[in-house]
Amino acid sequence: GQIPWRPLAHAPTPVVPCAAIEGYLGRGGVWVKRDDRISPLYGGNKVRRFEFLLADAERRGARTLVTVGGLSSTQVTATALFGRALGFAVTAVLFDQPITRFGRDALLAGAASGAELVHGGGYATTAVRAIRALRRADRPYFILPGASAALPCLGYVDAMLELAEQVRRGEAPRPDRIVVPSGTGGTLAGLALGAAMLGWPTTIVGVRITERVASNRAVVRYEVGSMKRLLARRAPRFTRRRLPPVRFAIDHRAIGPGYGAPTPASIAAIPEVERLIGVPGEITYSAKALAALREIGWDHPGET
Repeated sequence: GQIPWRPLAHAPTPVVPCAAIEGYLGRGGVWVKRDDRISPLYGGNKVRRFEFLLADAERRGARTLVTVGGLSSTQVTATALFGRALGFAVTAVLFDQPITRFGRDALLAGAASGAELVHGGGYATTAVRAIRALRRADRPYFILPGASAALPCLGYVDAMLELAEQVRRGEAPRPDRIVVPSGTGGTLAGLALGAAMLGWPTTIVGVRITERVASNRAVVRYEVGSMKRLLARRAPRFTRRRLPPVRFAIDHRAIGPGYGAPTPASIAAIPEVERLIGVPGEITYSAKALAALREIGWDHPGET
């Protein structure tokens, strides 16, 4: 096909009820798609992006992946682990964020993979050091923060098609709302476009975990438009379809002082994440998303 792709995910990932944390949520009718089980190398939905990104890097003849992220970035960890597993050199320039146990583990995983980790400090010095890393790298391929771009975010369109097949088989009900943490907005945009392609009235809710300038409705609309344009160029049959408007919302209540900063609600959610999936939650993404999900569930008691 015209869109580069290589299999990395062990899909489909299960969809199961959140029975283990119904007491915390204060209700039933909440389900989780277990993308933590997506790969034995490294879990989490970022793997879906790398099926497209790393295939594109291979097609372009790249030898070094260069990326930017926070000290605890799951995207950086995924780039390091999957990039090194496929034979790429990896350089990651890391900007400061509050250090937690999860952050220390992420840094250790990146270092153990053989990736070069460069301390960027603040945003401005991180940008300068990323440019330097690109200039000295051998045949570099740059991965944006969050790996958020039109091509990799097609992974979430694919995830929605995967979920639709599971709903068709009766493994889960069709959701009224899907709640995800949202930094650069790619997950939110891809799922929203996928739901529109399916004709579902599902609203995709992104729980903002970073600064509003990077996580807002305009950014998400732009990312949806970018994916549509990419599909129109590379999959011409897509242009023959008239899609309904995408349905999405951004929830701002969980962010607290900022990216990676703990809040009382996210701290309380950490053990609930472990009760649900068997590994501890972390402040930046899963705990804040779960804390917001709890309140969203209370706001919409009749929905799945």
